[in-house]
Amino acid sequence: MRAPRYTARGASDVIPAGWSECTIEELQAPGKGSLCGGPFGSDLVREDYKSAGVPVIRGCNLGAGADRFQTRDLVFVSAEKAESLARNIARPGDVLFTQRGTLDQIGLIPDDLPWAEFVISQSQMKLTCDLEKAVPEYIYYFCKSPLARDYLRRNTIATGVPHTNLGILKRLRVLLPPIAEQRTIADALGTIDARLRLGRRMNRDLDRMARALFRAWFHDYEPVHANAAGERHATTDELTASLFPRALDDHDGFLAPRGWELRSLLACAEFLNGGAFSTADFSSEGLPVIKIAELKRGVGSKTRRSEGGGKGRQQIDSGDILFSWSGTPETSIGTFLWTGGPAWLNQHIHKVIPRRPAEHAFLYCLLRELRHTFVALARDHQTTGLGHVTQRDLDRIPVAVPPLRLLERFSLQIDPLLSRMITNDETAQTLIAYRDALLPQLISGQVRVNDL
Repeated sequence: MRAPRYTARGASDVIPAGWSECTIEELQAPGKGSLCGGPFGSDLVREDYKSAGVPVIRGCNLGAGADRFQTRDLVFVSAEKAESLARNIARPGDVLFTQRGTLDQIGLIPDDLPWAEFVISQSQMKLTCDLEKAVPEYIYYFCKSPLARDYLRRNTIATGVPHTNLGILKRLRVLLPPIAEQRTIADALGTIDARLRLGRRMNRDLDRMARALFRAWFHDYEPVHANAAGERHATTDELTASLFPRALDDHDGFLAPRGWELRSLLACAEFLNGGAFSTADFSSEGLPVIKIAELKRGVGSKTRRSEGGGKGRQQIDSGDILFSWSGTPETSIGTFLWTGGPAWLNQHIHKVIPRRPAEHAFLYCLLRELRHTFVALARDHQTTGLGHVTQRDLDRIPVAVPPLRLLERFSLQIDPLLSRMITNDETAQTLIAYRDALLPQLISGQVRVNDL
């Protein structure tokens, strides 16, 4: 039997037998501070931050994608400062919400971190669940559902920076199955996210392997030094070793293997800039328009699309090398292997087209290796917080280009790694689509885990 209910919108609906509906406020654990916001602004300021101590949770630490919590860019306060903010302490298992900016950003503090306590910052809120009523992982996924996100969007306070508050969060209504089923639902969705994290770790390892070989061969020139010593480098077979010379030449302070061609980086490839899309170019259909946000987080619901706003050469596909040349130097400048299929490229990103197919793997690894150089150049051209790497900068960077046969030998080892990275990301996109379609069905009872 299904009983009638009324959602937060006031529209008549039904819930599965044995389920209930309650507010976030009703799910908080007994005791003070179970559902709270961050401290007042003057109670926690930048001068309080230390290099170690009790970590402070800021917006950048909340979940993103398959990650429930992110430890990058953590800041800390002293134990004494944390004690003075006892009302704002969070612990493993607490569900996190942001008050400003990306209002549907949710987090969950894992239990495998080296800290037992955290301080939440001014713009965050946290819920400690009553474990007799709610499984924290289930609440985390429910709050990522379209139902919860829609509630938060409809109740956004739009004055100034979009924001919400504790009162709005308290009134968020949650569909609640029995505890055992909450765990089952959370485990099913968590398994998908675990596979996504595994695929991402695999890609990081594959990328490191590719760059390690590049660094050995084309940065440190280890096979050249091995040849000079009458030895063969461990990463080369006899044929590959024979393609390296036995000496380096000094070209005004730039060391290069003897006999290799010297080019500027700009001459190594065509750096084709993306298009300048106007509002009129966007539509609900068509290919995604790739900006720096998509390079970092992939194509999502907020990605703009266009049916014909780009030009043919500004279309990209999986395997293309993309170089983000403008933005905040430390976070936006970088090189990416595109894995998201056909798309349009937005301005401020170059599509890097090798002069010869055999140079693709070499160029990708070279550009990745030069990241610190690019960041420094972008800082030199930085205005109003944004920096950029110019074509003139690219023309001033010298490159020792290996002979074609050696480039082909390098590609034989690296191309399979890059192909695996593309395959892993394609699998991830399928898993994300499956998870996002499954989530609202599981938390509404339309689909049961046992039916999958």
